[in-house]
Amino acid sequence: MKIKKIVNPSETLSNKLTLLFEVTSTSERTKLIQLLTKKTRHLVIEPTFVMTTLTINEINQVIKAWPTIFEANDGQHQLEQIIATAGIHFKGPGFDFDITTNPLIYSILNLTPDSFYDGGRNASIDGVLARIETEMAAGASIFEVGGKSSKPHFDDISAKEEWGRIKPFLDAIHQRFPNIILAIDSNTDEVVEEALKNGIQIINDIDGFKSKTKLDLIAKYKPAVVSMFNGRLFNEQPETLPETMANFFTHTISNLTASGLEKENIVLDPGVGFSNHSTLTLDVIKMQFTKFMAKYQVPIMIAISRKSFSKQLFDLDSADDRLIPTLLFESLMTVLGGRIIRVHDVKETEWLIKTFNLLKASLLA
Repeated sequence: MKIKKIVNPSETLSNKLTLLFEVTSTSERTKLIQLLTKKTRHLVIEPTFVMTTLTINEINQVIKAWPTIFEANDGQHQLEQIIATAGIHFKGPGFDFDITTNPLIYSILNLTPDSFYDGGRNASIDGVLARIETEMAAGASIFEVGGKSSKPHFDDISAKEEWGRIKPFLDAIHQRFPNIILAIDSNTDEVVEEALKNGIQIINDIDGFKSKTKLDLIAKYKPAVVSMFNGRLFNEQPETLPETMANFFTHTISNLTASGLEKENIVLDPGVGFSNHSTLTLDVIKMQFTKFMAKYQVPIMIAISRKSFSKQLFDLDSADDRLIPTLLFESLMTVLGGRIIRVHDVKETEWLIKTFNLLKASLLA
C-alpha cells in the first residue's frame, strides 16, 4: 500500500490532512475501510484507492491501531513520515518559526523619507525603538528595515546613501534588542552584503535574487530569504501571468537551494503591486496564485499592506484609508496558504489573526 498526502494549504490551518491510500487488493481495501471508519465516515472509496481527511490526532490514532489490522507496518511508517513533514517552518540564523497553523506577523520599518505610506514616520531612533517594543508586545515576530523606497517610479539612490539611512538605526536596535529577528528590504548588492556583515538574518529582495553577487553572498552567509516575483521585470499579461510566475518561482528556488539554502529558509512573495501596468486584474491574479504556491513546499508571504489595489477597487486614493481592504484580503490569502503577513499595522493584524483563529473551524469546514 502507498499513502500520499494531497496538498491543500487551507487544511493545515485547521490541522487536517487529506490522505490517499492506494490499495493493491480487495482484502487490503476492506481492512483499510474497517480501520478508517472507526475515525471517520467521510471516505471516498474506489477500486484502487481510498481517500479521506483526518486531523493530526486522528492520524496518530490510526497509526496506533494499524498493527491490529495489518501485519505489515509499512503503512504505519508512511503515516508517521507524512505527519513529520506536514508542518510548515520558517527557519534562519537563530530562529525557527512553526507557521503550520498560525500566521506570523512581519513588521515593516521603513527608514525612508519617501515610502508610499509611512515615509518619514520613523525619523528618530528613539521613536523606532519605542515602536519595536510596542509591536513586539502586540505580536510581531520579525522586523524589516528598509532604506530605499520601491514604490512605482521610485527615485533610486546610491548604495552608500541607502546603507547610511539604515546603519544608525540598526546599531541602536541591536543594542536595545539583542535577540531580535531582523530582515532588510533591499535589492542592492552592496547593501545586502553590509546587512549580512551586521547580523541581519533575512534578506528580502524584490528582484528575486537574480544577481550572481547576491547568490554568492547567500552561499557565504546562509541567511533566510524572501524572493519576490517582480512584475516590473516581466512582460505581464493576464493570460500568461500564472505560468510566468510559476517559472520564476521554480527557477528562484533552484538557484537558492543550489546556493546552500533549505526550503525552510526560503519565503516566496507573489509580488502584489509590483507591475508596469497598474491594473486590478494583475493584482488579483497574484493574490489568487497563493493557493497554487503550496506545491513549492516553502513558506508564503502576504505582502499587500495598504497597496494600490485598494485604490483601484474602492477608489481609496490615500494609503491612510486602506487598512480595512488590507485586512480583508490578508485573511483571504491566509486561507489560500499565506503564512507570513508583512504589515504596517501590527496591532490590527494581531486582531485579524485572533478573530480568524476563533472562526477557523467554521471558515474552513
